[in-house]
Amino acid sequence: MGEVLHAGALVATAAGACCVAADRPASRVRELLIAAVMLLAMGDMVVGGGRVPAVFWAAALLVAALISVAPGPARRGAGRRMRAFDALGAVLMAALLLAAHVPASPGSSHHGAGALPLVLLTLVGVAAYAVGGVVLFATTHRERPLIVRLPPLAMGASAVLMAVPLVVR
Repeated sequence: MGEVLHAGALVATAAGACCVAADRPASRVRELLIAAVMLLAMGDMVVGGGRVPAVFWAAALLVAALISVAPGPARRGAGRRMRAFDALGAVLMAALLLAAHVPASPGSSHHGAGALPLVLLTLVGVAAYAVGGVVLFATTHRERPLIVRLPPLAMGASAVLMAVPLVVR
């Protein structure tokens, strides 16, 4: 069941990435970077069997998030919110990858806490991110094309699909 959910998350991420790529790619290079790294990381996990360590993908996602929010040409309103949402999505995906790959036993770390705190914090983040995606989708101006409004919804769905196996373990 976990593989099916992860494949669904990969499809949702790909749909969001396609929307970003189709919406004036020259002005959304930073968002495309995050989408590409997410697709590569998820593709490695779902299709490639995790050949690249999750820690590498988490680091790559964090670097992409930092690049995404680095100072640059200032956009206003929805553009800045979307950029911040994309960066938060990259951070959340890094946490999801790490939470999915840490040992689940209670004494697995030298502090004896195991994965539970990371998993709980990640699940709270996923819930907040999914709600944020719905809010961004609903509050982005209706006159804007669907292709501009759809990526936050797709990313929220992807995060939820990636988090379900953490709950069902």
